[in-house]
Amino acid sequence: MPQAPFLSPPDAQYKKSFIAAIREFEREGVRPPWQYDKLENHFDEYVATLKAAADDPMPGLVPQSTYWLIADGAYAGTINIRHRLTNSLKRYGGHIGYRIRPMMRRKGYGTLQLKLALPKVWSMGISKALITCDDDNIGSQKIIEANGGILQDKVDNKRQALTRRYWIAQPDASSFSKRV
Repeated sequence: MPQAPFLSPPDAQYKKSFIAAIREFEREGVRPPWQYDKLENHFDEYVATLKAAADDPMPGLVPQSTYWLIADGAYAGTINIRHRLTNSLKRYGGHIGYRIRPMMRRKGYGTLQLKLALPKVWSMGISKALITCDDDNIGSQKIIEANGGILQDKVDNKRQALTRRYWIAQPDASSFSKRV
């Protein structure tokens, strides 16, 4: 019986599928995080860098926790939870950033990935999470709205499309228990 998709901290056991996904992203014009030979030969170091960003981020970056969505034993996507916001992240970026590998899109994984990440956001003490997406990114809009995102506004960040800023509030535990 196949295991349900789940979030995992970055883990070297998913190296092969992660690198395959990075090649898919590159075909869409997204630069790889590291050169392929370095990823192939030093994947443990790459994973350690991602994990260290939660407590010891690189200069100029906020702490962020990274999780990988694992579906059918393979890497399906990444979700990053930023522990706090800078002024720049308040305009574009927000608390949560995510992506689904191209071959896994339009299968509900983006919506599921965000749903699985929200309890982790709440456990960090973030009671209201900001998530942004480009105005022309219909897929992200649907993912955010399916998870309770409320559109605050659209801002001009000098990009090709306006930036939509959504908020998702932590459910009130007392009102939840009243509905059950």
